[in-house]
Amino acid sequence: MRSAVLRAAGDALAEHGLAGLDLADVARRAEVGRTTVYRRWGNPVALVADLLVEMAEQSLPRTETGTLAGDLRANARLVRRTLADPRQGPLFKAVIAAATCDSRAAAALHRFYETRVDEWAPCARQAVEPAKLPRTDRRE
Repeated sequence: MRSAVLRAAGDALAEHGLAGLDLADVARRAEVGRTTVYRRWGNPVALVADLLVEMAEQSLPRTETGTLAGDLRANARLVRRTLADPRQGPLFKAVIAAATCDSRAAAALHRFYETRVDEWAPCARQAVEPAKLPRTDRRE
């Protein structure tokens, strides 16, 4: 049920943005009772926050190319593809808008990006460890 509701919420956000997110419409799209959606999430912003949690959990793992430059290019391509996607681009715009007006959505967006950074940070650490790159945190 949660997956169906979150998928429906993502579709509605991509189509109508945060201002057009209606819990009754989400329930109809997900083919669940309105009461279920209202009881579990209560309002559109809480639904967006949960959607961000799901997006972080489902995000694609980083591609390991063997070089820092290759890994960073792969990440940039992934971000570009995501933002250019007809569904994902508007969806990200809507969740960022939600984060500007609600602290729960902002915290969820922060956790989403924290998850992504944690996923990608090892490529930089791996490049520094074998001295492929100079460390930048030393004081001289």
